[in-house]
Amino acid sequence: MSHSVLNRSAMSRSAMSRSAIVLTLLLIWPFLALAQSPQGEQAPNKLLGQCAVEDLRTEPFAEWFEAGYDGYTPSLEITEALKSTDFEGLQVDIFFGTWCGDSRRDVPRFLKVLDAMGLPEESRRLIAVDNAEGKTKRSPDGEDVGMEIYRVPTMIVRRDGQEVARIVEHAVLSLERDLLEVLSGDYEPSYPSYPVVRRWLAEGLLADANVNPDGLALEVQGLVASGSDLRAVGTVLMARGQVAEAVKLLEVNRSIFWEEAASHAHLARAQLELGDTEGARTSVLRALARNQDPEAIEGLVTIAERAAIRSQSQNADLGS
Repeated sequence: MSHSVLNRSAMSRSAMSRSAIVLTLLLIWPFLALAQSPQGEQAPNKLLGQCAVEDLRTEPFAEWFEAGYDGYTPSLEITEALKSTDFEGLQVDIFFGTWCGDSRRDVPRFLKVLDAMGLPEESRRLIAVDNAEGKTKRSPDGEDVGMEIYRVPTMIVRRDGQEVARIVEHAVLSLERDLLEVLSGDYEPSYPSYPVVRRWLAEGLLADANVNPDGLALEVQGLVASGSDLRAVGTVLMARGQVAEAVKLLEVNRSIFWEEAASHAHLARAQLELGDTEGARTSVLRALARNQDPEAIEGLVTIAERAAIRSQSQNADLGS
């Protein structure tokens, strides 16, 4: 028997093995869903939309807000430098989630920094965003529109209406040191790939089906620390209904993090939402082949099941 026949035979067995895995997972999916779905779980209380500090000083938020505010001591030296800042035309918008651990940690601290430097109340806004499915990082009154909020907290500093810089999710050094660098015009953000993604969106590159994601990957591969950087943006784009843009960005992420199961799994979800059933099934198989996390199987089963149902429906439509 020739090597080519042996190779084809091995490939065939491998394909059959992957198909058998997916089929088995589909068969046990109802039992997994019954065993693992939460019963009667209630969503935690959360603020949404523009709010005031007084709202955070009420229960159930006061416990973490007061502890964070009272327990933080900004650097006196940096605070004195911030006090000498020209406040004319300065505006600070703080996008955060009361459901988010990073927000609970840094929003009270950042507000204490603003108080210590003497920034007037009218020069700052607090906007609480959602984390519900389909509403990720969105505010019910639309304050997030056009702001490109991918992670929270995001502190956006503007002067005379123009963005100077933003602190995303966590400080690079400390909140007061980062803010001083922002106001000095010499700040390198925590997620350097995000300004590039915002430019891609503004230029329509992610909406253009002809743009090669591998080419875009070359532009940002040195700027992303992990696969979660771009996946977080993809989740926000999906929630906004920009599914084609999400797929393109997640293809960029897949190019950079090819060996990560999560990069293929997130892409599969977006492809399925876009209607690319075959692409989603291929991505699920690639995710299964690389998956090392047993808890991730349930999510992959869900995608595989939806892809199979969608495929059957599409085939039925073609035959009618």
